[in-house]
Amino acid sequence: MANALDTVTEFFKGKDWKFELNQEKHRVESGVSAENGEWRFYVSASDENNLCFVLSAFPQKCPPRRQKACAELLTRINYGLLLGCFEMNYDSGSIAFKTSYPFTAGQIDPERVKEAIEFNIAFMDRFLPAIMAVIYTGISPKRAYAVVDLDNEEKTKKKPKQTEVHHRFLNN
Repeated sequence: MANALDTVTEFFKGKDWKFELNQEKHRVESGVSAENGEWRFYVSASDENNLCFVLSAFPQKCPPRRQKACAELLTRINYGLLLGCFEMNYDSGSIAFKTSYPFTAGQIDPERVKEAIEFNIAFMDRFLPAIMAVIYTGISPKRAYAVVDLDNEEKTKKKPKQTEVHHRFLNN
């Protein structure tokens, strides 16, 4: 029986998505180019704890002088989320969006892997402009969040609720 990480690797191969396998960190690494930016993301699946997680790494680090404002924005975003969360490392300034789901031992589902990846990428892409604005323009976290929330409200009025995530992997 293949282990969970092998299943993730086979999923990437089956989709013809480019990736690197990082054996040391037990994860698949790739990049994405979405509507609002480009970044690296990582998928790890562990048979040890029966958990699959996807982590999108924000493309820049938050400078110390903007970390308080950025932390406020990330808290505002996280407050209403039912799945996943944004996090920031105060020492390095790195920011990431993390989603995860449990699976039954030996039964990781490739379709759920796909859904987790697409969900993760969609959320990073949605909030990337607000985070960039707080870091680089000095806009208040409350205003940055309100703009994204308003923009999303307008988009959902124009589009059907179920939309497919369209993205291009950086190395495809």
